[in-house]
Amino acid sequence: MEVVISRSFMKDLKLKPKTVLHAVEKLIAQLEASTSLEKSGVDFKKMEGQKKGENYYLIRLGTWRIGIEYIHPKIIVLRILARGEVYKYFPPQG
Repeated sequence: MEVVISRSFMKDLKLKPKTVLHAVEKLIAQLEASTSLEKSGVDFKKMEGQKKGENYYLIRLGTWRIGIEYIHPKIIVLRILARGEVYKYFPPQG
């Protein structure tokens, strides 16, 4: 699959520990090697309360959550936030 990294994700990632950086690199490689999100083997769930046509998901990575938009075959990686913070800033309001 094609994985697109957003500017806001890179900004979030700069503030995280190096261990998180290595885990994210591994996760992105896993997504790129996969044919679909369902077959990737990552721990994900669809966000509740979305409007029709929105495809926002959260991927769990320890105590961190990675917010993505999934439009097969493209994944847009939008945010990485702590478990308690993610619902304040994701999905994007607009």
